[in-house]
Amino acid sequence: MSMIPEMSGGRTVFPMNLGVTNVAATDFASNVCKLTISPTSTAGEKQITGAIVTVTGSAADDDLVLPPVGQSKGLMLIIINLHNENHLEIKYVNSSGSVAELFLGNSDLEDEEISICVCDGVYWYNGNSLST
Repeated sequence: MSMIPEMSGGRTVFPMNLGVTNVAATDFASNVCKLTISPTSTAGEKQITGAIVTVTGSAADDDLVLPPVGQSKGLMLIIINLHNENHLEIKYVNSSGSVAELFLGNSDLEDEEISICVCDGVYWYNGNSLST
């Protein structure tokens, strides 16, 4: 039996369900979709229901905005751009409430690329983009 859960105070490695959140073209408003942790969302927002986020954007280049850093400490999202023609720019809401570029790594995901994003409560970081 692993000692990791006991040593980590009962927390799991993934603080969120490993299910899939599907972001479709209809979830974007003016080419922007904000991911939210809250159970309610409005136009241009999508509630996160799993750590794997698949994005099939609109016909134009789209922006995917990650949840605010103050609500996301310890959160890891695996973002997959399934759009086969356009790139996806990943942004986040910083501590002052402004939309910002990711702190490390390239925030642009080309078509059919995967990115692993993690938050330390201050910044969202982007690992190297992987091609599918």
